[in-house]
Amino acid sequence: MKHSLRVFRPLFCVCCMLFSFLLWPSAVLAAEVVTNQLEGWPEGPEVPTPYAVVMDADTNAILYDKGMDEVRYPASITKILTALVAIEHSSLTDEVTFGENAVKEAVPGNARIDAKVGEILTMDQCLHAILLTSANEVSTQVAEYVGGSVESFAAMMNEKAASLGCTNTHFTNANGLPDENHYTTAHDMALIMKAAIQNETFCSIESDLYYTIPATNMTSSPRELANHHAMLFDGQWHYEGAFAGKTGYTDAAGNTLVTAARRNDMTLICVVLGCENLDYIYDTAKLLDYGFDQFVHAEVSSEGGEECSGTVTLPKEASISDTTFTDSVNEDQSITRSYFYSGQAIGTASVVKTATPEPTESPDPSTAPTTAASEELVGEELQSAARLLLHYPVLIMIFLDFAALILLIVLLIKKKNKKKKKKR
Repeated sequence: MKHSLRVFRPLFCVCCMLFSFLLWPSAVLAAEVVTNQLEGWPEGPEVPTPYAVVMDADTNAILYDKGMDEVRYPASITKILTALVAIEHSSLTDEVTFGENAVKEAVPGNARIDAKVGEILTMDQCLHAILLTSANEVSTQVAEYVGGSVESFAAMMNEKAASLGCTNTHFTNANGLPDENHYTTAHDMALIMKAAIQNETFCSIESDLYYTIPATNMTSSPRELANHHAMLFDGQWHYEGAFAGKTGYTDAAGNTLVTAARRNDMTLICVVLGCENLDYIYDTAKLLDYGFDQFVHAEVSSEGGEECSGTVTLPKEASISDTTFTDSVNEDQSITRSYFYSGQAIGTASVVKTATPEPTESPDPSTAPTTAASEELVGEELQSAARLLLHYPVLIMIFLDFAALILLIVLLIKKKNKKKKKKR
């Protein structure tokens, strides 16, 4: 029996290894760079990051796709959506009181500001703690304040994500701590980040690389906060044009990073998931460089019978003439034109059809009256004819009376002449 166990033990171990290797999403397998397979598309860099996307926030064009739709754990980049939903459903001056459920997450190993039960912070202070220092207990307390419970707030997050076009995202909490039902994709996070940087309050908070929470009702000392995203600071990891972003890390998710950068009127969003070591910084910089160096914006021009308005993203060596498009009619009957380069969506434009009237022959002004004058003349003639018809019987009677009078005079003259002849 022992001999049999020794024989099957290696086989059992191999099966276990294969099973754990296939388990989602703990196994990190690097995906292929899908955009490198597009004909005429600029060759994107091969990077250690297993899942990544570069999206033009102005046109939604996907410039780089490496497993961007693979479902992964997000870790603390979850808090981008947490902050956005909170901003949209509260005021910065709201006072948030911390309870036991949130404070229990302020433990070693978690990102935190060590909030106390009963401590009161403004929503503005909470959002800075969430976005700059990634405080887990603050995220949970904000979720309970805005949604009534973490579960209700998570439902609000999922509803918001769906409205932004996310198709592979489901959140169960506000801080990104591991949960098998808490997941997203690089592409979905790019869509969420696009919505976030369109919010003025979000961008204002992100621009504060440092922030001080003054003494509260439970603390005598201020709290000094600093943003965790190293690429936003001057120094070794600085990236020119980077203005917003969020870091994340758990053992299950690895390093995750979302970064927005702007150069030459082009705003790009880079999302990397499942990274090791400092790959998430190096690869983000390399991917953003690729986007800014290889692509440009082009304005869609109007053509005969159409007025077009929109922007597309093209490889630097391409032109609008190299694109194809499809039109779709919206509910309000407006037309949206979607442009493609090598089959890849690169932007949209609004289209207005303009009618061109067919030429007609104009009458000679020297021989024909104007339309208004002609109509007036015809009207007068018709009125005269109508008046004549109304008096026609009277005219006939006058004519007959006059004719009878003439005939009577003639007869009298003839009779008088006959009498004269008889007398002679």
